[in-house]
Amino acid sequence: MEACVRSWIVYSVKVFILMTIFGVGDSLAHVDSEIKELDKFIKRTVACRKVPGLAVAVVKDGEVILSRGYGHADIENNIKATEHTEFCVGSLTKAFTSTVIADILSSYSNFTWDTKIKDILGPKFQLSDDIRTQHANIRDLLSHKIGTPANFHALLVGFPGTMSRADLVEKLRYMPACSEFRAEFHYSNYMYMLAGYVAEVMSGESWENLVAKRLLNRLGMRSTGFIDSGRSLNTTAVPYVLKKNKLVPIEKELLLTVSPSGPAGSIYSTAADMAKWMLFHLRGGKSGHHDQVVSRRFLQETYRSEMTHPFQDKDLTEPTYPVSDATLSYNMGWMTSLYRGYRKLWHSGGIVTFVSQLWLFPDVRSGVFVTTSGPLNQHGSMAVKNIASRISDFLLGKEPWLNSTSTCTFPAPWEEPPPDMIARDEIKKHTWNISSSKSTYVGLYGNMGFGKINVYSENGDSLVLEYGRFGKMELLPITEVQFIGHYVDKLWFITNSDGSTMPISIIFVRNNLKEVTGLLFPVDFEMSKTLFTKGTMYDARRNTSHQPYTSTSLTCSADQIITLKSHIVAILFTTIYFIYVNS
Repeated sequence: MEACVRSWIVYSVKVFILMTIFGVGDSLAHVDSEIKELDKFIKRTVACRKVPGLAVAVVKDGEVILSRGYGHADIENNIKATEHTEFCVGSLTKAFTSTVIADILSSYSNFTWDTKIKDILGPKFQLSDDIRTQHANIRDLLSHKIGTPANFHALLVGFPGTMSRADLVEKLRYMPACSEFRAEFHYSNYMYMLAGYVAEVMSGESWENLVAKRLLNRLGMRSTGFIDSGRSLNTTAVPYVLKKNKLVPIEKELLLTVSPSGPAGSIYSTAADMAKWMLFHLRGGKSGHHDQVVSRRFLQETYRSEMTHPFQDKDLTEPTYPVSDATLSYNMGWMTSLYRGYRKLWHSGGIVTFVSQLWLFPDVRSGVFVTTSGPLNQHGSMAVKNIASRISDFLLGKEPWLNSTSTCTFPAPWEEPPPDMIARDEIKKHTWNISSSKSTYVGLYGNMGFGKINVYSENGDSLVLEYGRFGKMELLPITEVQFIGHYVDKLWFITNSDGSTMPISIIFVRNNLKEVTGLLFPVDFEMSKTLFTKGTMYDARRNTSHQPYTSTSLTCSADQIITLKSHIVAILFTTIYFIYVNS
């Protein structure tokens, strides 16, 4: 009976808030109808996009007006997703890092957003060159101004479990930049890891303790924490991928690849807790009890524009689309966009198969959070964005531009959607058709920035490459130097699930005697490959195929010219191979 009374009170409050949004004269039936339409739209999107589990939180004028789960947290055990289901929010963590730094800076007058990192960490701190080392500051780290590429592949496979945050900071000096300092936007999880480490040095506490004590505890976010904290993963939603259009669970252990880069993406949370996080920002840093948790002045600095127009290739603009949603800037843990004429503060998040979006509309005191546990293809990310868009139209009082049909076909009918890549039943294999033996390639390869790669022959049958905590792939030869790799074991889905069918291109480097001296591996998927030198001793300042950027003209050594030719040949042969396996 008592539970029923509480439910009735909560429902009544929500109805009152919704009636206020639409105007006092609107009927209860109209408000109920709007909520039902939203619910129907979300369920339709979840179904047609093959989403395993999803949660939504919506806030308006200081109140939570919707907090709900859809689908399953665990399909195999028939556990439904609810507003209390734990989802990993990935890069939404970055706003927690910038916010806790804002709180630290408000407490220490000797530090500012523009304090140089070397003045905090001391003379041992180094980045890839003297300019960055001497001048990089907190603001640069949080707004992706350093110029270091994403190097995401090393994070995907996971650094060794024994590596500390301080250890990874030491490795940053060996990670070359790809543009001039402060000249271009280069998204970097490593720099957020560094920012979290800087917060630890400034405060004398771990980043995790800082976030928990200064933010989570004070906001009552009791179901929010850190996925790599050593706790059981049993209560976290199961991550899923699609294979031949069927949802398949993957190992939760893969979420631990975020360590030791927690400040960039380790937080898990629930719809109910993320509603509190949105309200905290919309209230100018105050809790639900109206306590000033973080200084409004310092918090506002994290919303200021820093790097203009990132991700412009993802903008929606008229006349192609019926609305405009254009990203104007990256700030510090947030981005600023204009959505249908309204200022939108937002960020996306992704880790393993989890995808999240958090959108705030400060000028109308509204926000929406959407998160899902898969699938790892265009449909998972489209589902989250479509739901966020539809709810935003509701909050802004705009006519919805997506309906129950277009949410399943987007970007159609406005643009042709990318083709669905369906997983193969099996990887087509061929015999060892090159003159070199497997033993030619076997050995330990290393890079000072990105660790070790081990290549070995398994059961005398296949050539295997192991990299990082979870990365294991079978190598197949195309030429004497060009190989393709298919992930096996826990990361199998990276190269053979719906939406992810491309193998990894690996190039072995040989000297004039045709001895293998190294291998080129795509540590960054969008840049040239990184050289791992064969043997236990290697010179980190020379073992990369993309050197630190300088404004002077660059010359290529003979080795670099050979590497470039190998890369071009690799692309050609990989293309031919794909025509073969898909024919």
